[in-house]
Amino acid sequence: MIFFRKKQEIIDPYTVEQCDSCNIAKKRKFVEGDYVFKIIDKCSSCNNGQISISKIFGEVVK
Repeated sequence: MIFFRKKQEIIDPYTVEQCDSCNIAKKRKFVEGDYVFKIIDKCSSCNNGQISISKIFGEVVK
């Protein structure tokens, strides 16, 4: 009897940072300690809003 194992996928985690005022967004590599709604910094683009983490997700490495 022959069993075929599905190749394990490697997933790279990413974090999306977004301004709550101008909605500019930036994707970057996930860093330990990231969590959704974490406030990162003041927005340098509009100088009005705050940058916070809006999404954490993974992409399959091909």
